[in-house]
Amino acid sequence: MALSQTLNHHLNYLLKSAVSLLSIYYEDLSQEWQSLYCYLKQMRKKSIAMFEFLSGSLQKWLASAATQEPDIYKMLQDIQTEWWNTFQQRPDPETLIFYLNLLENSSHKVLKSRIAYSTKLHPSVHYLFFKLNETLLYQMNEQSFNMRQLQSESAYADVGRDLWKDAVILFDEWILRSQTFQESIENICFGFAHFLPFQRCALFKFVNKESVGVGLYGHHLNKAEIQSIAAKIENIPILKESLVKLKSQVHVMKNFQPIYVPFADKEFPKQYVQKFQLVSLIIVPVYVPTEGKIIGGVLLDQGPGRFFTVDRSLFPALMKFGQSAGELLLKFIEAQVSEADEQLDEVLSPREIEILKLLADGASTSEAACQLYLSEFTVRDYISSMMKKLKAKNRTEAVAKAIRMGIIS
Repeated sequence: MALSQTLNHHLNYLLKSAVSLLSIYYEDLSQEWQSLYCYLKQMRKKSIAMFEFLSGSLQKWLASAATQEPDIYKMLQDIQTEWWNTFQQRPDPETLIFYLNLLENSSHKVLKSRIAYSTKLHPSVHYLFFKLNETLLYQMNEQSFNMRQLQSESAYADVGRDLWKDAVILFDEWILRSQTFQESIENICFGFAHFLPFQRCALFKFVNKESVGVGLYGHHLNKAEIQSIAAKIENIPILKESLVKLKSQVHVMKNFQPIYVPFADKEFPKQYVQKFQLVSLIIVPVYVPTEGKIIGGVLLDQGPGRFFTVDRSLFPALMKFGQSAGELLLKFIEAQVSEADEQLDEVLSPREIEILKLLADGASTSEAACQLYLSEFTVRDYISSMMKKLKAKNRTEAVAKAIRMGIIS
């Protein structure tokens, strides 16, 4: 099945996962929501009937999900029907958002007290409340209500044919929580794989005028292996051709198209194809349109040894993800040099940095010695010294670390 055809199924899966997860803690949530209800009642909130309706509906969902797989579309249709039968009018937006936020925050509170890795579950739960808000606030009015009652599950899904926009909103909210460069690259990789139907994600930064791709982070991949990569773009023909084309059009380019690679063995170096069992993948440019600048790229696939097809209907989401990631990373990149000094036990000397730059350009030890008018033995000493300072196992890793840390560009 093409990935674009599975995006809606994937987003539906996120909703089902949230309901199923919350159902496990049904009793704890019920107690938490009852406490909130008592507090609101004590405060004599005039709109308390809305809170009672929302918490009651959620409790029915969770009780049902404890015994059978949740049917999300039916649940959303049911809550529309029940709302209209109860109130005969659309909800007040401010009040609805307030109460849904109360319920969502209390849900995260319960999960955090029970699950150590609850932060990674946050997006799915947030998406559930996001869709609940959308259903009651934007998809309901008296004139269309009767017609919607006749719609099937597939027709209801078609109400939001642009569901990729949901994924973009969730991705943006997720990555904007990043406070550091490290958090940003971790959240970007998690977001690409979690909000879109992919299994693995690797994030790269382009350096030396987009001539080298340096691994920054990987999701469901060995992070150390990804971070040791410093690959020459000229060895990846399809990517080189795309970058050359983009550079010639950069003054008018507003969007940078993703690249679908059906057979990686025809486009990527054999060592990477074998090491990561690459078959099909998508390359998503990470860019800043206002600057006309490409910062790097994201590689996505369905897991080791997996072939998949994709059509262009998935591209809007991929392009928006790439743009959001680029705008976020740009905020952190300029500050990396000062951060690098703090991370090193010993600061690299100007000569060591000079040699690192030559190695990044592909120079051998003898070529670096020739350019700097030094002996090969002296250059080797410098290389050994900077590898020790960077805590790198080899030259390639040293170059990759130096680029990631902003020591060289």
